[in-house]
Amino acid sequence: MKVKRRINNNVVLATDVGATSGEGILIGKGIGFNAYPGDEIDSNRVQTTYLPSGERSVEQMARELGDASEDDIALTSQLTKIIGTEMNEKVNEGLFFGLLDHLTFAFKRLEQGIDIHSPLEWEIKHYYPQIYQLGERIVGKMNRLRECELPASEAAFIALHIINNTQNLDSIGSTIELLEISRDVSKLIAMSTSKPIDEESISYQRFVNHLRYFVLRLDKVDLELPRETNPELMKMIVDQYPKEYQISKKISGYLSKRYQAPVSEDENLYLTLHLVRLLG
Repeated sequence: MKVKRRINNNVVLATDVGATSGEGILIGKGIGFNAYPGDEIDSNRVQTTYLPSGERSVEQMARELGDASEDDIALTSQLTKIIGTEMNEKVNEGLFFGLLDHLTFAFKRLEQGIDIHSPLEWEIKHYYPQIYQLGERIVGKMNRLRECELPASEAAFIALHIINNTQNLDSIGSTIELLEISRDVSKLIAMSTSKPIDEESISYQRFVNHLRYFVLRLDKVDLELPRETNPELMKMIVDQYPKEYQISKKISGYLSKRYQAPVSEDENLYLTLHLVRLLG
């Protein structure tokens, strides 16, 4: 690997990176200090590597890093490692750069005394409680490391970036859309039954998770569809759980209209079974 351009003391744009020997961003303590184009890079000094993706080119990543402070880059790198460990997932460059951009402006808002709240804070807290709690811990970590007092409302924004990174969604916009759908479907269920829904239950979390994949299947034709259901099984479920089946039809009708896509009876069956568990 060779230096193409120094970004700061801890970041360089390099060539001959990765399996394709293309360009990439390398982050490591002191990796950019006295680094010049053409210099060989000691791989032992590389802590993090970011390769171009459909969302960001190498040059775009380089520009974003060039606009950020070394302290913010170091903090973001540390936080993404913590998130990856706690989520037991490999985080991508989308989370790093999304957090970097957000944290940069969060600290500026703090200096200006501006506290904003996510309009989806309630949905994030209820539909993704564990990720929201991780967001709270990340905010606490940021406050300790920077010796500052970022408001608790930052937890929802951090959680939104984590959700987007770990739920196989294309963008923050997709994450927000899913949260809005979850909210609308919950209201639809509440209006269709007099029984209260325990949104803290495992059954509810499973229902929301199924709903997420349902939405992804409507939006992306390349995702695996449920296998065709036996007609006799379908009739038995419909006869045994007519109320839940009718609610599932309302939900699928809402989603079909929103995505302009047909919903199969197999999907209605899966929804019905989740509703039986949720409302039982």
